[in-house]
Amino acid sequence: MLLLNAQGLSNGKHYIEISGIADGEFKSDIIDSEVFIEGSLRVYNDRIILNGKAWTSAKLICDLSLEVYREKIEAEISINVIKGMKEEYRTEVDENIIYIGEEEKNANITEIVVQELLVKVPMKKVSPKYIDKDIEEIYPEIKEIKKEGLSPFDILKNLKIN
Repeated sequence: MLLLNAQGLSNGKHYIEISGIADGEFKSDIIDSEVFIEGSLRVYNDRIILNGKAWTSAKLICDLSLEVYREKIEAEISINVIKGMKEEYRTEVDENIIYIGEEEKNANITEIVVQELLVKVPMKKVSPKYIDKDIEEIYPEIKEIKKEGLSPFDILKNLKIN
């Protein structure tokens, strides 16, 4: 769980480092290792603004070989924490804003950080050892199929449907 200390901070700018594991309802198959956050806090009375960078080692499955590999992903984050705001003044439209009670010591920023990191997961996942390789280099049997003149659809015609 990633918790931001929201109590006892003086007005001004502060450097912050947070680390933790996204667990519970925020647990993900992709983000299963420790998440690190580094940045600055700006404190203005009951408002805390966190700007920084979050990173982790994501567990990905290679699209070419179906091997599991790890890749570092990082995302810029910006989170506002507002203390003691009454319920009637809160709006649901605001993103990346966390409302906490006046007596609460910590703000749980896990959900926002995990969402920002998941957005940065690459669409095409290729293991580093296969980056510059063609699919025929990985699977030589594809060359043989092409030499025989068979199309991929010819192979599908021979499948039996149960």
